Amino acid sequence: MLLEEPIDLLGRFSATGHATVLVSNLCSDDHRHMRRCRLGETGSVLGRYHHVNGYDWFAVKPEAYLFAVNTMAEVPAQATAEDVDRLRARYVAEHMDGFGSDMRQTLWVEMLGASYRRRIVAVRLRTTEEQDTRLMEWLNASRNKSDFNFFFNNCADFSRKVMDVLFPKAVHRDLLFDAGMTTPKQLASGMHGYAKRHPEVSFEVGVLPQIPGTIPRSTPMYGVTQSFVKRTWFCLPVAVLNPLEFGLVIGSGVLDPRWNVERAAKHAPQWLGGPPRDEQVAMSRELPAQDGDLASGVAVE
Repeated sequence: MLLEEPIDLLGRFSATGHATVLVSNLCSDDHRHMRRCRLGETGSVLGRYHHVNGYDWFAVKPEAYLFAVNTMAEVPAQATAEDVDRLRARYVAEHMDGFGSDMRQTLWVEMLGASYRRRIVAVRLRTTEEQDTRLMEWLNASRNKSDFNFFFNNCADFSRKVMDVLFPKAVHRDLLFDAGMTTPKQLASGMHGYAKRHPEVSFEVGVLPQIPGTIPRSTPMYGVTQSFVKRTWFCLPVAVLNPLEFGLVIGSGVLDPRWNVERAAKHAPQWLGGPPRDEQVAMSRELPAQDGDLASGVAVE
Protein backbone atom coordinates (compact mmCIF):
# COMPACT_ATOMS: atom_id res chain seq x y z
CA MET A 1 0.00 0.00 0.00
CA LEU A 2 1.16 3.52 -0.80
CA LEU A 3 -0.03 5.98 1.86
CA GLU A 4 0.43 9.43 0.35
CA GLU A 5 0.59 12.63 2.37
CA PRO A 6 -1.99 15.40 1.81
CA ILE A 7 -1.27 18.31 -0.53
CA ASP A 8 -2.82 21.49 -1.96
CA LEU A 9 -5.94 23.22 -0.67
CA LEU A 10 -7.76 19.99 0.20
CA GLY A 11 -4.86 19.00 2.41
CA ARG A 12 -5.38 22.17 4.46
CA PHE A 13 -8.87 21.01 5.42
CA SER A 14 -8.47 17.23 5.36
CA ALA A 15 -5.17 15.73 6.43
CA THR A 16 -6.18 12.19 5.51
CA GLY A 17 -4.09 11.97 2.31
CA HIS A 18 -4.36 9.58 -0.63
CA ALA A 19 -4.04 5.78 -0.95
CA THR A 20 -3.05 3.47 -3.79
CA VAL A 21 -1.87 -0.13 -4.06
CA LEU A 22 1.29 -1.25 -5.84
CA VAL A 23 1.14 -4.88 -7.02
CA SER A 24 4.49 -6.21 -8.20
CA ASN A 25 3.20 -9.25 -10.11
CA LEU A 26 0.35 -7.75 -12.15
CA CYS A 27 0.83 -5.48 -15.18
CA SER A 28 -1.34 -3.80 -17.79
CA ASP A 29 -0.95 -2.83 -21.44
CA ASP A 30 -3.80 -0.30 -21.47
CA HIS A 31 -4.06 0.84 -17.81
CA ARG A 32 -7.43 -0.89 -17.42
CA HIS A 33 -6.99 -4.65 -18.01
CA MET A 34 -4.60 -6.69 -15.90
CA ARG A 35 -2.31 -9.60 -16.77
CA ARG A 36 0.65 -11.38 -15.23
CA CYS A 37 3.88 -9.41 -15.45
CA ARG A 38 6.58 -10.58 -17.81
CA LEU A 39 10.28 -10.83 -17.01
CA GLY A 40 11.72 -7.39 -16.29
CA GLU A 41 8.36 -5.67 -15.64
CA THR A 42 7.88 -3.97 -12.30
CA GLY A 43 4.14 -4.23 -11.65
CA SER A 44 1.37 -1.64 -11.46
CA VAL A 45 0.05 1.03 -9.13
CA LEU A 46 -3.72 0.70 -8.79
CA GLY A 47 -5.67 3.76 -7.78
CA ARG A 48 -9.06 5.45 -7.92
CA TYR A 49 -9.27 8.94 -9.36
CA HIS A 50 -12.00 11.50 -9.93
CA HIS A 51 -12.93 12.56 -13.48
CA VAL A 52 -10.34 10.58 -15.45
CA ASN A 53 -12.07 9.58 -18.69
CA GLY A 54 -15.03 8.25 -16.71
CA TYR A 55 -13.09 5.30 -15.30
CA ASP A 56 -13.15 4.23 -11.68
CA TRP A 57 -9.54 3.04 -11.45
CA PHE A 58 -6.35 2.97 -13.49
CA ALA A 59 -3.22 0.82 -13.44
CA VAL A 60 0.05 2.69 -14.02
CA LYS A 61 3.65 1.48 -14.09
CA PRO A 62 5.42 2.32 -10.80
CA GLU A 63 8.08 4.34 -12.64
CA ALA A 64 5.38 6.45 -14.28
CA TYR A 65 3.17 6.78 -11.23
CA LEU A 66 6.00 7.84 -8.93
CA PHE A 67 8.24 9.78 -11.33
CA ALA A 68 6.46 10.23 -14.73
CA VAL A 69 9.26 8.38 -16.55
CA ASN A 70 9.74 5.09 -18.41
CA THR A 71 12.90 4.01 -16.57
CA MET A 72 14.51 4.87 -13.24
CA ALA A 73 17.53 6.26 -15.08
CA GLU A 74 15.37 9.21 -16.15
CA VAL A 75 14.40 10.31 -12.62
CA PRO A 76 15.84 13.78 -11.87
CA ALA A 77 17.68 14.42 -8.60
CA GLN A 78 15.52 17.50 -8.07
CA ALA A 79 12.69 19.14 -9.97
CA THR A 80 10.70 22.35 -10.38
CA ALA A 81 7.01 22.46 -11.23
CA GLU A 82 7.97 23.22 -14.84
CA ASP A 83 10.26 20.17 -14.96
CA VAL A 84 7.44 17.95 -13.71
CA ASP A 85 4.97 19.40 -16.22
CA ARG A 86 7.40 18.53 -19.03
CA LEU A 87 7.93 14.99 -17.76
CA ARG A 88 4.20 14.38 -17.46
CA ALA A 89 3.40 15.86 -20.87
CA ARG A 90 6.10 13.77 -22.50
CA TYR A 91 4.92 10.57 -20.84
CA VAL A 92 1.30 11.14 -21.86
CA ALA A 93 2.33 11.94 -25.45
CA GLU A 94 4.32 8.71 -25.63
CA HIS A 95 1.49 6.62 -24.18
CA MET A 96 -1.64 8.33 -25.51
CA ASP A 97 -3.13 5.10 -26.86
CA GLY A 98 -3.30 3.67 -23.38
CA PHE A 99 -4.70 6.77 -21.68
CA GLY A 100 -7.31 7.71 -24.28
CA SER A 101 -7.73 10.52 -26.76
CA ASP A 102 -9.15 13.05 -24.28
CA MET A 103 -6.49 12.48 -21.63
CA ARG A 104 -5.13 16.02 -21.87
CA GLN A 105 -8.48 17.42 -20.71
CA THR A 106 -8.71 15.26 -17.58
CA LEU A 107 -6.96 14.99 -14.24
CA TRP A 108 -4.20 12.71 -15.53
CA VAL A 109 -1.77 14.77 -13.45
CA GLU A 110 -2.91 12.76 -10.40
CA MET A 111 -1.62 9.55 -11.98
CA LEU A 112 1.90 10.62 -12.90
CA GLY A 113 4.81 11.84 -10.80
CA ALA A 114 3.35 11.40 -7.31
CA SER A 115 6.80 11.54 -5.69
CA TYR A 116 7.32 15.12 -6.88
CA ARG A 117 4.22 16.23 -4.97
CA ARG A 118 4.14 14.05 -1.85
CA ARG A 119 6.10 12.01 0.62
CA ILE A 120 4.75 8.44 0.53
CA VAL A 121 4.80 5.87 3.31
CA ALA A 122 4.83 2.37 1.80
CA VAL A 123 3.49 -0.65 3.67
CA ARG A 124 4.84 -3.80 2.01
CA LEU A 125 2.96 -7.11 2.30
CA ARG A 126 3.62 -10.49 0.73
CA THR A 127 0.97 -12.21 -1.39
CA THR A 128 0.69 -15.66 -2.91
CA GLU A 129 0.16 -16.55 -6.55
CA GLU A 130 -3.41 -17.51 -5.70
CA GLN A 131 -4.08 -14.09 -4.17
CA ASP A 132 -2.59 -12.31 -7.20
CA THR A 133 -4.77 -14.35 -9.54
CA ARG A 134 -7.86 -13.58 -7.47
CA LEU A 135 -7.11 -9.85 -7.64
CA MET A 136 -6.44 -9.95 -11.39
CA GLU A 137 -9.75 -11.69 -12.06
CA TRP A 138 -11.63 -9.28 -9.79
CA LEU A 139 -10.15 -6.22 -11.50
CA ASN A 140 -10.80 -7.54 -15.01
CA ALA A 141 -14.39 -8.39 -14.11
CA SER A 142 -15.07 -5.01 -12.49
CA ARG A 143 -17.34 -2.44 -14.13
CA ASN A 144 -14.64 0.25 -13.89
CA LYS A 145 -17.01 3.19 -14.28
CA SER A 146 -16.52 6.20 -12.05
CA ASP A 147 -18.79 6.52 -9.03
CA PHE A 148 -16.50 8.66 -6.89
CA ASN A 149 -17.72 10.05 -3.59
CA PHE A 150 -15.35 11.89 -1.29
CA PHE A 151 -16.95 10.54 1.89
CA PHE A 152 -17.93 6.95 1.10
CA ASN A 153 -16.38 5.92 -2.22
CA ASN A 154 -13.02 7.63 -2.28
CA CYS A 155 -9.49 6.53 -3.17
CA ALA A 156 -9.02 4.74 0.14
CA ASP A 157 -12.29 2.84 -0.38
CA PHE A 158 -10.94 1.40 -3.61
CA SER A 159 -7.68 0.42 -1.89
CA ARG A 160 -9.76 -1.15 0.90
CA LYS A 161 -11.62 -3.27 -1.66
CA VAL A 162 -8.34 -4.34 -3.26
CA MET A 163 -6.95 -5.35 0.14
CA ASP A 164 -10.18 -7.18 0.93
CA VAL A 165 -9.77 -9.27 -2.23
CA LEU A 166 -6.20 -10.11 -1.23
CA PHE A 167 -6.77 -10.39 2.54
CA PRO A 168 -10.51 -10.94 3.22
CA LYS A 169 -11.94 -8.98 6.18
CA ALA A 170 -8.55 -7.50 7.03
CA VAL A 171 -9.63 -3.84 6.77
CA HIS A 172 -12.84 -1.94 7.42
CA ARG A 173 -14.13 1.57 8.04
CA ASP A 174 -13.78 3.15 11.48
CA LEU A 175 -16.95 4.78 12.83
CA LEU A 176 -15.38 6.43 15.87
CA PHE A 177 -12.08 7.91 14.70
CA ASP A 178 -12.89 8.44 11.00
CA ALA A 179 -16.64 9.15 11.20
CA GLY A 180 -17.35 6.16 8.98
CA MET A 181 -14.99 7.21 6.18
CA THR A 182 -12.18 5.03 4.87
CA THR A 183 -8.80 6.72 5.32
CA PRO A 184 -5.22 5.70 4.49
CA LYS A 185 -4.44 5.66 8.22
CA GLN A 186 -7.24 3.17 8.82
CA LEU A 187 -6.02 0.96 5.96
CA ALA A 188 -2.54 0.83 7.47
CA SER A 189 -3.89 0.20 10.96
CA GLY A 190 -6.14 -2.60 9.72
CA MET A 191 -3.34 -4.33 7.85
CA HIS A 192 -1.00 -3.90 10.83
CA GLY A 193 -3.51 -5.73 13.02
CA TYR A 194 -4.01 -8.39 10.34
CA ALA A 195 -0.26 -8.94 10.07
CA LYS A 196 -0.02 -9.52 13.81
CA ARG A 197 -2.43 -12.43 13.37
CA HIS A 198 -0.83 -13.56 10.08
CA PRO A 199 2.94 -12.97 10.29
CA GLU A 200 3.44 -14.71 6.94
CA VAL A 201 2.45 -11.49 5.16
CA SER A 202 5.69 -9.93 6.47
CA PHE A 203 4.50 -6.39 7.28
CA GLU A 204 7.29 -3.92 6.36
CA VAL A 205 7.41 -0.14 6.17
CA GLY A 206 9.50 2.19 4.02
CA VAL A 207 9.43 5.86 3.06
CA LEU A 208 9.46 7.16 -0.51
CA PRO A 209 10.73 10.71 0.04
CA GLN A 210 9.36 13.64 -1.90
CA ILE A 211 11.80 14.58 -4.67
CA PRO A 212 13.73 17.75 -3.72
CA GLY A 213 12.84 20.92 -5.58
CA THR A 214 10.68 24.03 -5.54
CA ILE A 215 7.32 22.22 -5.34
CA PRO A 216 5.65 22.75 -1.92
CA ARG A 217 6.25 19.95 0.56
CA SER A 218 3.40 17.63 1.54
CA THR A 219 2.15 17.54 5.13
CA PRO A 220 1.69 14.65 7.63
CA MET A 221 -1.35 12.40 7.28
CA TYR A 222 -3.87 11.76 10.02
CA GLY A 223 -7.29 10.25 10.61
CA VAL A 224 -10.49 12.32 10.46
CA THR A 225 -10.75 13.26 14.14
CA GLN A 226 -6.97 13.76 14.35
CA SER A 227 -7.28 16.24 11.49
CA PHE A 228 -9.50 18.39 13.69
CA VAL A 229 -6.87 18.34 16.42
CA LYS A 230 -4.10 19.31 13.99
CA ARG A 231 -6.12 21.93 12.06
CA THR A 232 -7.01 24.15 15.02
CA TRP A 233 -7.60 27.27 12.89
CA PHE A 234 -10.36 25.38 11.09
CA CYS A 235 -11.93 24.09 14.31
CA LEU A 236 -12.40 27.35 16.22
CA PRO A 237 -15.73 28.28 14.56
CA VAL A 238 -17.01 24.72 15.17
CA ALA A 239 -16.00 24.95 18.84
CA VAL A 240 -18.03 28.13 19.27
CA LEU A 241 -21.14 26.82 17.52
CA ASN A 242 -21.13 23.24 18.85
CA PRO A 243 -18.88 23.01 21.92
CA LEU A 244 -20.14 19.60 23.10
CA GLU A 245 -19.77 17.88 19.73
CA PHE A 246 -16.45 19.61 19.24
CA GLY A 247 -15.19 18.29 22.58
CA LEU A 248 -16.15 14.73 21.66
CA VAL A 249 -14.36 14.97 18.31
CA ILE A 250 -11.22 16.48 19.82
CA GLY A 251 -11.20 13.87 22.57
CA SER A 252 -11.38 11.00 20.10
CA GLY A 253 -8.67 12.61 17.99
CA VAL A 254 -6.31 12.93 20.93
CA LEU A 255 -7.02 9.41 22.16
CA ASP A 256 -6.83 7.71 18.75
CA PRO A 257 -5.08 4.39 19.61
CA ARG A 258 -4.48 3.13 16.08
CA TRP A 259 -1.11 2.21 14.62
CA ASN A 260 0.88 5.43 14.18
CA VAL A 261 1.94 5.82 10.54
CA GLU A 262 4.06 8.92 11.15
CA ARG A 263 5.94 7.39 14.08
CA ALA A 264 6.67 4.22 12.11
CA ALA A 265 7.90 6.31 9.16
CA LYS A 266 10.52 8.01 11.36
CA HIS A 267 12.26 4.65 11.88
CA ALA A 268 11.74 3.29 8.37
CA PRO A 269 14.28 3.13 5.52
CA GLN A 270 14.08 5.44 2.54
CA TRP A 271 13.18 3.48 -0.58
CA LEU A 272 14.46 5.98 -3.11
CA GLY A 273 13.46 3.99 -6.17
CA GLY A 274 10.13 2.75 -4.84
CA PRO A 275 9.36 -0.34 -2.73
CA PRO A 276 12.11 -2.95 -3.24
CA ARG A 277 11.62 -6.36 -4.79
CA ASP A 278 11.88 -9.52 -2.66
CA GLU A 279 15.56 -10.03 -3.33
CA GLN A 280 16.32 -6.47 -2.16
CA VAL A 281 14.35 -6.79 1.06
CA ALA A 282 16.19 -10.02 1.84
CA MET A 283 19.36 -7.94 2.11
CA SER A 284 17.83 -5.61 4.73
CA ARG A 285 18.41 -5.65 8.45
CA GLU A 286 15.74 -4.95 11.05
CA LEU A 287 15.18 -2.27 13.68
CA PRO A 288 13.26 -2.81 16.94
CA ALA A 289 9.58 -2.16 16.39
CA GLN A 290 7.63 0.55 18.21
CA ASP A 291 5.52 -0.54 21.16
CA GLY A 292 2.76 -2.86 20.05
CA ASP A 293 4.29 -3.46 16.62
CA LEU A 294 5.47 -6.66 15.07
CA ALA A 295 9.03 -7.50 16.00
CA SER A 296 9.94 -7.51 12.33
CA GLY A 297 7.55 -4.73 11.36
CA VAL A 298 10.11 -2.23 10.07
CA ALA A 299 12.98 -3.32 7.85
CA VAL A 300 15.80 -0.93 6.98
CA GLU A 301 18.71 -0.93 4.61
